[in-house]
Amino acid sequence: MTPVALPRIRAAAVLGALPLAAAGLFTAPASAAPAQDVDLVCTTTFQFDFTPALDFNTVDADGVATIASCRTPNGSQPDLQSAQVVSTPGTEAAGCSPAPLNIDGGATIEWNTGRTSQVDFVISTDPETGDLGLTADIIRGVMAGGTITAVPVIATQDGLCGADGVRSFTANAAALTFTK
Repeated sequence: MTPVALPRIRAAAVLGALPLAAAGLFTAPASAAPAQDVDLVCTTTFQFDFTPALDFNTVDADGVATIASCRTPNGSQPDLQSAQVVSTPGTEAAGCSPAPLNIDGGATIEWNTGRTSQVDFVISTDPETGDLGLTADIIRGVMAGGTITAVPVIATQDGLCGADGVRSFTANAAALTFTK
């Protein structure tokens, strides 16, 4: 049998992943609810920009997201396939990225159908509180009264804590789960 050559992993990539792994951000999302209660499961990519830079302080956080590839396990939302999301003014970030980070605010989801949902959300990577991931309450519009959960993984960030701060980051979630 001929040995297979494996690609070399750069030390910087491994060292860069250690803080995320320590914060529990590489864990798979737990099921939010039994399948019959799940209205939608989607993928998402989102970005937050911080003004001023986030460096163990509290700052304004402007967020945008794309929701895609939605499916409806319980059949309740067959028309919702994708959406664009914009955070509302007043959204704030505290701490630093990747951990401990807390983003608290609101957002508007504009679905592919033209309908909207208003949400209040928290994103936390603080291992001390045990609140890891994204949780949101849908307060108005499509699926009002429902919840959204996900465990996002930070894909890229611009800047470092302690070295002029983090100006922005991009994260992905393979399972953005909507339940009502």
